[in-house]
Amino acid sequence: MKKSKELGVAIKAARKAGTILMKHYGKLKSVQYKKYQDMVTVADKQAEKAIIEIIKKDYPEHSIYGEETGRHMKKSDYLWVIDPLDGTTNFVMQVPFFNTAISLSYKNEVVAAVVLSHFSKELFYAEKGKGAYLNGRRIHVSDKKNLKYCVCTFCHANSQKALRKWVRIYKRTRLSKVRHFRQMGSAQLELSYVACGRVESYQALELNIYDVAAGSLLIREAGGKVTDFAGKKWTSKSKDILASNGKIHSKLLKLINKK
Repeated sequence: MKKSKELGVAIKAARKAGTILMKHYGKLKSVQYKKYQDMVTVADKQAEKAIIEIIKKDYPEHSIYGEETGRHMKKSDYLWVIDPLDGTTNFVMQVPFFNTAISLSYKNEVVAAVVLSHFSKELFYAEKGKGAYLNGRRIHVSDKKNLKYCVCTFCHANSQKALRKWVRIYKRTRLSKVRHFRQMGSAQLELSYVACGRVESYQALELNIYDVAAGSLLIREAGGKVTDFAGKKWTSKSKDILASNGKIHSKLLKLINKK
């Protein structure tokens, strides 16, 4: 696939962020908490600053939304969404399952996405209408249709209401003999794994756009399906997400919404 200039900039920025993150890996002296269980480190902040600088150099007229620095809005139809370190808890624990995710939206639709896993050196990327790729190789979602052969991943969120709902969803899904139902701690990588067929689904409550925007395009371009829990197409305004290989999507929606 011939990459657009925008995708090239996103890849360059993600690689720069990775260089910064790996300099801090295993060497952090302190961790801050933005709110309950929501960590931030000097690595997050420095990586996001570097990403924004690279984007602004080529696209100063575009809007930017970063997890750590918030919204930098312009009168533009373009919006860059940045998660400099997705999987901060894993990063702090020195568990090598974290990434940098960058996406570009045009008129509220994601048109380019990058997810870079720094330890495995796996670069996932996609552009609308051009397919999804891993290190230059075209990827596709899995073809599994029977839940008993599927691995489903999730993020439970932190509010008491969300946690109670997740207990119900977990029981229904696990008791339906899904092969595995697990939380890995890095939403964008879990979405990327759905896109390349390693797992069959990802679902989450109380999410932010920077948690899933890039991964949502990867899955769609890899042949999967991404909706909210009501089965409507996922958008930047959605408060929950179900992403899957498409073959098991309706089955999971039924389990999620079962009374």
